[in-house]
Amino acid sequence: MIAAAEEVLADPVGLIVRLVSNVEKHLEPDRIRSVVCTLVRTRAGRRNLAQALHDDPSLLRTGKPPAPFRVAKLLMALHEAGARDTALPRCGECGRPRPYVGSRTGGRWGCSPCFDKPAVCAGCHQQRRVVSRDRYGQPRCAKCPDTDGDTLKELTTLITGLDPALDADAVRTALARATARPAGQRRLAWAVIARPELLTGAGHEAPTPAVLRFIGELVAAGAMKVVKPACPRCHGVKALSKLLDGKRICRACFARHAAVPCSRCGAVREPATRDAAGQPLCPNCLIRDPINLEVCVGCGRRQPVAVRLADGVRCSNCRPKETRECGICGRSAPCEVSRATGQPWCERCQQRWVTCSGCGTVAQARGGTWDEPLCAKCTNPDPDFWGRCPACATTWQLSPRPCQ
Repeated sequence: MIAAAEEVLADPVGLIVRLVSNVEKHLEPDRIRSVVCTLVRTRAGRRNLAQALHDDPSLLRTGKPPAPFRVAKLLMALHEAGARDTALPRCGECGRPRPYVGSRTGGRWGCSPCFDKPAVCAGCHQQRRVVSRDRYGQPRCAKCPDTDGDTLKELTTLITGLDPALDADAVRTALARATARPAGQRRLAWAVIARPELLTGAGHEAPTPAVLRFIGELVAAGAMKVVKPACPRCHGVKALSKLLDGKRICRACFARHAAVPCSRCGAVREPATRDAAGQPLCPNCLIRDPINLEVCVGCGRRQPVAVRLADGVRCSNCRPKETRECGICGRSAPCEVSRATGQPWCERCQQRWVTCSGCGTVAQARGGTWDEPLCAKCTNPDPDFWGRCPACATTWQLSPRPCQ
């Protein structure tokens, strides 16, 4: 049992491949590995899937819930890849095998006819299966679609009247880029028609993220009166990717709201995950947790993973570096490509502390030139792009290492 638990942590993909190969004889292990790695990309997700299959290997033969929905997704992906011996996922309600199932809470999954319960249609007032909802949230059956006017035409008239710089084609193009499905376009249009002020500064109250994408597309198309909304907390005009208390806020403000002391180092940061006891772990402690260390193929030591290559994982000391001309100092040296500038930079420039030529702050050089260096804030002013030093929690940097 202890050895199996260690395998779940150290090599979850290998454990999944072994368990599936014991059942499925029509797929090669390399093919199974490819399916697993494509389906589940995160290390935590692979461990959860491996743990579920280790606890109950019969899921591969029965396909019966309750179980994590990742198991159902794996069974569907295996059958798409040509599997014959593993079971299709079975509906938790009717028990029939289905090539596609949807998820529900509590580890349940099932087919649409079982999960989509009938309701009284707002059009014909009959008990029928719901296929859509109108702008008032009322259920509609397949025979009674919402025909309350031409919604898209109403939206186009509203926006072209608000902003003469836009024409009907620009509005339709922006709508198609914001959301492709007709049902999503109708919901977006209903939200904007009900509250036109979403386009002129109140976008942080948008009911769906598609409204924010729509505003961005209209601004990119040349709108003069339509404006991107500011974060209601920091008042910066930036991507509002998080929802808090019914308002959409930026990533940095959400991180400050969610910050708690790390259970190991005590740093007050947004948790990257929680341990088995439910205690928060900061990103620095997460990557340095013993269960997340892997053997580097370069030095043979268990280290935090810096890069994954075809021959295996490598630590930060063993990651390959190409001799190129540094984008900051201009000398030829082993360089990495800076994520902040996209230019090569050498190790000497990575460790260099300077007086920033832009703001005068003494900080690590992250851009500019050798004679006119720039700090992190002047290289890229977006605070969401940078991490913080785990020791001082102040220095903006790309690395989880403590600063000097």
